[in-house]
Amino acid sequence: MAPPRFPVEVIVTPRFDLFYALHALSSEAPTPLGGWKENAARRLPRGFAEAARRVAPIPIFWPLLADALQGTAGEMTFQQMLSALKTMRANELRANILGGIFHQRSTVHSLLAGKKTLAQVLTDEDNTDTELLAHFGLRPYRGDSPAAQAMSTLMSDATSYREELSEVLRTFWQSGFRADWELLDESARTEAARIRSLAERNSIADVASALRLPVVFDDASGAMRTKSGTVVKREQIERCYLIPSAFNTRRWWAKYEAGGDRVALYFPVWTGAEAASALAHRKPAIEKPARATTKTRVPNVNPEAVFRALGDTTRYAIASLLARNSTTSAELSRSLNVSKPTITHHVQALRAAGLITEEADGGSSRLSLNRDTVAALSDAAVRDLFSSTGELQLLTTRHRRGGPNPI
Repeated sequence: MAPPRFPVEVIVTPRFDLFYALHALSSEAPTPLGGWKENAARRLPRGFAEAARRVAPIPIFWPLLADALQGTAGEMTFQQMLSALKTMRANELRANILGGIFHQRSTVHSLLAGKKTLAQVLTDEDNTDTELLAHFGLRPYRGDSPAAQAMSTLMSDATSYREELSEVLRTFWQSGFRADWELLDESARTEAARIRSLAERNSIADVASALRLPVVFDDASGAMRTKSGTVVKREQIERCYLIPSAFNTRRWWAKYEAGGDRVALYFPVWTGAEAASALAHRKPAIEKPARATTKTRVPNVNPEAVFRALGDTTRYAIASLLARNSTTSAELSRSLNVSKPTITHHVQALRAAGLITEEADGGSSRLSLNRDTVAALSDAAVRDLFSSTGELQLLTTRHRRGGPNPI
């Protein structure tokens, strides 16, 4: 009997390329994206570079900040990314970012619990993350360095840090990256289809080799090995996402905790310089904000994520209310007699599944149920459930039996 396959899923999303593009834009290192970079720099508004440096004082911070969105749905639109970031709890944001800097969980827990200060951790001679800290400009430690100041702001006022990061991302998106992404979308989906076909016909070991992934998969032993020697067993992998990327020239990848000892792996696969370089020849343009009446284009609906989100009775009640009238989180809390933190948790789950749309209303946001996602759900479910090709994904359900309840 053949060994079980690794749970692979191919998706198209800007959740990593947005941050990788900002890294390329702020870095002085040579890059094959030079043509795009020159064009992108011209269209940025005055003051953008200064604001960007406050949240990412050195270029390597940008791929680190992509980790802020760990724990969210795999395939996300920019609006879903921004909404998830804006509603993220302060300690969750801190934990997500700190986890990318400090690989020792005990260090992150000490910082979050207030048992140690940032200065104490960064000056600790016994810290095993010394090389990584130097990489992020945090060693040797200087309290007045831009990197240390950015981390101090994250620790002392995560809400302000989150708002400034959100505003930088929004400005970058509206100043032209949105148009870039729309032009890249077709080629990304073509590449996704090629990768999906490759994954269906070959073992993950052959796929990893063909795509030049920075890890090694061994089907025989059922494990993945990193360059540093870390081993991740097949049964620990919740999902392995392959993502066409126009900006991941460094071939970065991510491993996020997915509950228990399980992890989600993300491999943005660089498609070569051609796609991003072609953007250098288009005329730079400032993106106009979409009107409130514009109908949102629904991305590929993930039936599993939608069904899982609506499988909770409280979330289904929230969806029912939002389908009838747009409302705020505070109003939902009063209507359902549920605490505001609980409402925030459930709204995040619905948003991650693509079920929430938002509209600014003064100082708050009014939430509505995304009718397009619900309308597209039936066709997406039929396509997934009755497909006669592709890999049948049942590992998630089997491994969760007897374990913690899904969100």
